[in-house]
Amino acid sequence: MLKQHIDTDVLIVGAGPAGVSLAINLGKRDISTILIDQKPKREVGYKPCGDALSPNSTRRLFELSGIMQPRGEEIAENLASAHFRPVLDFELSIDFTSQTIDRLKYGQRLLKSLTDYASVTFKPNHKAIETIIENSIVVGCKIRQSNGKIISIYAKIVADCSGITGIVRRTIPDSVCNKFSKKLLKQETIVSYREIIETSKPHDYQKQMRIEYHDEMPPPGYFWIFSKGEKQLNIGVGWLLNDNNKDSNTKTILEILRKKIFPDSKVLDGAGDTLPGRLPQYSMVCDGFITCGDAATLVNPISGEGHGPALLSAYYASEIVELAIRNQDLSESFLWKYNIKIWKEYGYDGGLGIAVHKLLNSVPFSDFSFLFEKGIISQEDVDSIMYSTAVKLPIAQKVFKGLRKPKLLIKVAKGLLLAEKIKKLSQNYPEKPEKFDRWVKKIKKIERKQI
Repeated sequence: MLKQHIDTDVLIVGAGPAGVSLAINLGKRDISTILIDQKPKREVGYKPCGDALSPNSTRRLFELSGIMQPRGEEIAENLASAHFRPVLDFELSIDFTSQTIDRLKYGQRLLKSLTDYASVTFKPNHKAIETIIENSIVVGCKIRQSNGKIISIYAKIVADCSGITGIVRRTIPDSVCNKFSKKLLKQETIVSYREIIETSKPHDYQKQMRIEYHDEMPPPGYFWIFSKGEKQLNIGVGWLLNDNNKDSNTKTILEILRKKIFPDSKVLDGAGDTLPGRLPQYSMVCDGFITCGDAATLVNPISGEGHGPALLSAYYASEIVELAIRNQDLSESFLWKYNIKIWKEYGYDGGLGIAVHKLLNSVPFSDFSFLFEKGIISQEDVDSIMYSTAVKLPIAQKVFKGLRKPKLLIKVAKGLLLAEKIKKLSQNYPEKPEKFDRWVKKIKKIERKQI
């Protein structure tokens, strides 16, 4: 069989939000780019998730690069409030602006916009199967086409935007780079199942996003209800895997909850998914390589929202990739600035998420009503968690409120302290690769701490 070779400046693997955003931004910079995806073109954009997307992320992307925000039929509903019910007899509500979107329509529109850029080529039905390494540098990928033929695409920089599978990242040998994970651990994986349902009459959750806990779910599981219009809802369950819940079935549990809460509903679509539930990859670059979005584990471990980070991380990647191409410097050292940018942007999100999951694993859900009722955790604290800003817990002022359950108060304080330590390290990401090993030892030590 004749072996085919294709050359380009940048090869992007994966046409999800990160891959398409990166391709558009490189197109704007007139960088020769090939974007591939294993799906047929008509399926690009579909993803079984909560469909919630913060307008802040897309607004910021529009301000940075001109990529239009979701519009028209791409928006299912503009959400106005968020509701949390950790136990059946307690609910906390806050004003919270978000949107549920049609991921397929939005993804297809972004994909269509690639035709505006002559330097960008999209190849559907192309699956990356192996990373090509030469002289310890990433130089391309072997690709399987839909007809079974294997071709090689060579690039100055390969961008892994392939989602949680991280097909490029995980096929880079440790001898080339050992600064990022090749495979996610079980305890770093969120499993979920979601359905789009139609109710027989207007539902009671208009313009709401809800996160609830029910006894049918294994801790630290959560059940979400996101409104998608007068008679449509996006519902789902998910949890970070651990030894106690690894055998629980997300699809079965969601079916039980749907029949209990929405007995007359009709299922329009249902599918499972897995998400990264950990800190960002400690490094996201090596010689000739960069990674964005889910492949870089840029998903908020609390909300599971990764669409916004995917879009924005790809923009940041386009900035450094353009400079690398123009300066003909594809080295890890030159690309390292991307690591610094991403960790300062998303390190605290991950740290707070890890702290919350540790807390959920060590504290019974019944104790959460106590935390809220006594004002130990306030609405302001929940706002901070939702917007990933610093959560403040003035122990001296609140200690007397928690005297009935001092161990619980101590665990909450330890969790927030853990998040703050990760935030501090995020803001002090090493300026050069030579200082990486010392930094990563510190952050791994913090991650291992129990609450």
